[in-house]
Amino acid sequence: MPDVQPNERSDWIESLYRLYSRELWAIFYAHCSDRERALDAVQEAFLRLQKHQGPAIQDPRAWILRVGHNWLRDVARRQRRAAVGTDQLDQVREDRLNEPEEVLNQQELHEQVRQSLKGMSLEDRQVLVLRYALDWSSNRIAQALDTTPAAVDMRLSRARRKIAGFLTSCTKTF
Repeated sequence: MPDVQPNERSDWIESLYRLYSRELWAIFYAHCSDRERALDAVQEAFLRLQKHQGPAIQDPRAWILRVGHNWLRDVARRQRRAAVGTDQLDQVREDRLNEPEEVLNQQELHEQVRQSLKGMSLEDRQVLVLRYALDWSSNRIAQALDTTPAAVDMRLSRARRKIAGFLTSCTKTF
């Protein structure tokens, strides 16, 4: 961004946030399979954009995406070094469900889906998250991932088969 007044810079960053934050969240979520961490990556990237004093940024979306990916990588490295178990912190809360059995079933399903996503390739995770978290069309996903709608449909089909197979194998173990 060229030299501008602080108010104009804030407006520019806010417009970028409105334009890209949801898409970036989905991409980050596809990388880490953690809703909160993906949101933290988006917020951290925009915070760093706000503090950026270096040369002008030619492609803000690419810059924010790179910063968010780097932040996620750094967090993952720190967690690997930490010897703290966080399995209990990763539980999904569904306050709208009243019955304990419903809550437990929903938590188990969410965990199975997360585990399935972790076992998939990045490309498969990305198309699933963009389709189902953001409800994007194949055309829009293709634009975001710089590919064709046919390739997106093929990835979606493959990813759905993989996740269905994983979830089927999970239910057979119960």
